[in-house]
Amino acid sequence: MSRVYVRNLDPRVMERDLEDEFRIFGVLRSVWVARRPPGYAFIEFDDRRDAMDAIRELDGKNGWRVELSHNSKGVGGRGGRRGGGEDLKCYECGEPGHFVRECRSRIGSWGDGNG
Repeated sequence: MSRVYVRNLDPRVMERDLEDEFRIFGVLRSVWVARRPPGYAFIEFDDRRDAMDAIRELDGKNGWRVELSHNSKGVGGRGGRRGGGEDLKCYECGEPGHFVRECRSRIGSWGDGNG
């Protein structure tokens, strides 16, 4: 299994819209579209090769950014993960230590004038 992260989505995009775009590349295990905040989604493929094909073809389409999820390990499931989550990174900026909902690059300058 491989999970694909899609960002820069129009807030009106529905799961069905993404299913229609991504299923031509292979079997989808799940599609999840964020609502709060909107603008991103995760698509899970049965086969990593299908996920990589989708990334190559759809990255940049409609202004979307499509990439392999940072936490997508391919085969093996939960096996080697430790509880601390040291490998978790923000999907917006790619930096460790916070998640997209807390990302300064998404929220802005936080009012400190240093933009």
